[in-house]
Amino acid sequence: MIRVLPNVLGAADLQAVRELLPQVRFGDGRATNPDSTIKLNLQAPQEDPANARIAQIARDALVRHAELRVFAQPRQMARTTVVRYEPGMNYGWHVDEALFPSTPPMRSDLSCTIFLNPPADYDGGELTIQLGAQELAYKLEAGNAILYPSTTIHRVTPVTRGVRLAAITWLQSWVADSGRRELLIQLEEARALAAHGGPSTIDPRLQVLLESLKTNLFRMWADT
Repeated sequence: MIRVLPNVLGAADLQAVRELLPQVRFGDGRATNPDSTIKLNLQAPQEDPANARIAQIARDALVRHAELRVFAQPRQMARTTVVRYEPGMNYGWHVDEALFPSTPPMRSDLSCTIFLNPPADYDGGELTIQLGAQELAYKLEAGNAILYPSTTIHRVTPVTRGVRLAAITWLQSWVADSGRRELLIQLEEARALAAHGGPSTIDPRLQVLLESLKTNLFRMWADT
């Protein structure tokens, strides 16, 4: 399940982020993965004040985004980190860590990248995700985000011109199994289609049954 989330950051959010980005004190991205031989980028330290403010803007925007709530069923979200790729930088094929060392540990079910600058600002730098024998490449407009399973093999291709800026985070879902999350998404879509003509056109019994199915499956599958 890969989902593009449009307009996660609105115009005001993007303007605030643009004003904060020059203040970020980027360091070697390998600081959080010192043994990596494939990670070549710059990353904001968690304690950096500008990064912390951008992280809060991004988190608030994601929490507000209706599609993220439907697709992710989020239980926890890791703190957002700003990353920077300059010419020659990339992040080779990898899978994200399964557990983050928080208290208690947080399982990474879904990875999320929010693009912070326009694709015209740089060449290369595509987020590329392996899906079976396919490779899907994403390079989104500023403010848009992509949500994808943390179990997928993915990379950021080398930047050859300009600078790529993004905010990354991870989410633990109430529903760990991606197949079950997909069924809940389909039920939500069925509810929306049934209600498309307005309350006067939907069969009340159908509305109750769809709500019951969604609620009780979530109750059955949710981590508690």
